[in-house]
Amino acid sequence: MNRFAESSDIHSLKNIDSQAWLLNKKILWVSSYHQGYEANDAIETGIRSQLKGTPVELRIFFMDTKRKNTAIQGRTAATKALSIIEQFRPDVIIASDDNAQKYLVVPYLKETSIPIVFCGVNWDIKHYGYPGSNITGMIEVDLAQQMYDLMKSYAKGRKIGFLSGNVDAERNMVQIYNKRFFHGQLKPYLVESMAEFKHAFLQAQQDVDMLYIYNYTGIKDWEPNEAELFLSRHTRIPTGSHNDFMAPFVTFVAAKSLLEHGRYAAQTALRILSGVPPDEIAVTENKEVELYVNMRMAKAASFVFPVDLLQTATVISTIKAYLDPEPGDNTPDQYAGKKIFFLDSYHKEYEWSAGIKNGFLSRLYETGIHLNSFYMDAKRENSPDRLKKIGQKAYQELVQFKPDVIIACDDAAQKYVIFPYLREQTIPVVFCGVNWDASEYGYPASNITGMIEEEPIGRLIVLLQQFAKGRRLGYIAGNTLTQQKLVEFYHQHYFQKRLTRIRLVDSMAEWKDAVVKMQDSADILILSNYSGIQNWDSGQAVRFIEKHNILPTGGMLDFMAPYAIFVLDRIPEEQGSYAASTALRILNGTPASQIPIEKNKLFRLTLNLPMAEASNITIPYTVLKQAEKLIQ
Repeated sequence: MNRFAESSDIHSLKNIDSQAWLLNKKILWVSSYHQGYEANDAIETGIRSQLKGTPVELRIFFMDTKRKNTAIQGRTAATKALSIIEQFRPDVIIASDDNAQKYLVVPYLKETSIPIVFCGVNWDIKHYGYPGSNITGMIEVDLAQQMYDLMKSYAKGRKIGFLSGNVDAERNMVQIYNKRFFHGQLKPYLVESMAEFKHAFLQAQQDVDMLYIYNYTGIKDWEPNEAELFLSRHTRIPTGSHNDFMAPFVTFVAAKSLLEHGRYAAQTALRILSGVPPDEIAVTENKEVELYVNMRMAKAASFVFPVDLLQTATVISTIKAYLDPEPGDNTPDQYAGKKIFFLDSYHKEYEWSAGIKNGFLSRLYETGIHLNSFYMDAKRENSPDRLKKIGQKAYQELVQFKPDVIIACDDAAQKYVIFPYLREQTIPVVFCGVNWDASEYGYPASNITGMIEEEPIGRLIVLLQQFAKGRRLGYIAGNTLTQQKLVEFYHQHYFQKRLTRIRLVDSMAEWKDAVVKMQDSADILILSNYSGIQNWDSGQAVRFIEKHNILPTGGMLDFMAPYAIFVLDRIPEEQGSYAASTALRILNGTPASQIPIEKNKLFRLTLNLPMAEASNITIPYTVLKQAEKLIQ
């Protein structure tokens, strides 16, 4: 994250030797919004980070006025807050965002004996009569001029618009922006539904040269995946926001740090509890800004960013941009009337399957393809006899559907449907997610091509070796048939030149014993999979390995990220995107027999920074820059 300014100069109270003066002290945080709203959650994280380790009791009340946004509902929420105040009797109240001021603080708490710290109040506090004898806080402002200058450098003209949900806060924002920055020239597009949003976005790109897409709050049927797909196909002008949760949807975000608001509010509350009156603490404005650039939206608009911008910003959606088609490759409904049968080995909610489907649907978005999906549920229905019956049902359904192309994901689909019924037949098949080798199914065939799925174990070992004192390799996993086969495969291809210690375990106690013994017998440790380990306890596993491990640890499955420092994982969206792109090539006239089988190329690196710290391993900036961070 790029910070253009250092955090506010707030006196930290964390280093005081004794916090006896905080015993029995209570803080009530009244939030205008609801838990789960991104901006609200960032403030909460900031508050808790400053109160952690203190004896202060924190209580929270959510007014929920984003979703219940009438004046009557606001006043009702304030009445509930007053009841909590009467019962809880806080020593300080933190009130975040405008509705907490409008419905609670101003009518009931202003100029009383209860100290108030506000934060997240937009732009102007004069209409609340702030500051007051018992009130201080932090005003929330946008660095709109900086955003305008950034978007302007990629725009063809100077006209600017503002697209957002049709709620009071956004209507007020348009007025503030027009008054302070844009001299009345900012054109508003305020909408209430996804259909209105899409229409307004397309119209705005005809009317203006750059566009704020400020907030989706107030768009009642907002669907983030649909919005991101739509914008990734239709963005042609620079777009921006000051809200970090809008980063998936716009080209640029110059985000206010709402963590800063939460940290400030808690630190200021502690100052008040230490004896400093609120009227001696000056009202301040947020100063921290975090810059994000979205490569997916940049690709859609054909923007090329300079190296210095990419080095200073948080770059997002790089993989999605890589997998998206080039702008102009497809025209809407180009494949109308064509049919694809999507056959998945597992169940719809399984994370790997969902990732493949997301990559698949992303590539086919707005193409007009008629899709029929079938899930074999082979993770849960895993007996051979049962899967044979499911395979027969899948075949009957696809015959009835009469697809132009079949996409078959993972091994069960090949074993129970494609190999027995469709190999060397007339219907083209694109497979994906087949582990390591497709020759056991007789692939390739005249009507079959696809992508093999390989784990990056070789790359993971090279990565871990950078942090190891020797070359001895340790490997721990649950004792399953899959792991037994994997270990045999690894021995043939990767382990033969290393002193290797392998433990396949059946219980939590055996797993702990293996972790401890690896500390002396190995220099790097792969934590492959906990599947098959009876009575597995995630929280217990995290605590145990934090306490006992000093080795660089790694895994190749995203769900192992809580336990390992490095996880280098395959990306299921790559498999789905490849399969869809290959299906379109076949629909365009290229026979499957002329498309060679490929291997996956993309991997996602996740770093567990608390686990690295517990193991006393320092990760260099070059590795940090290319990774997603797991911060617990």
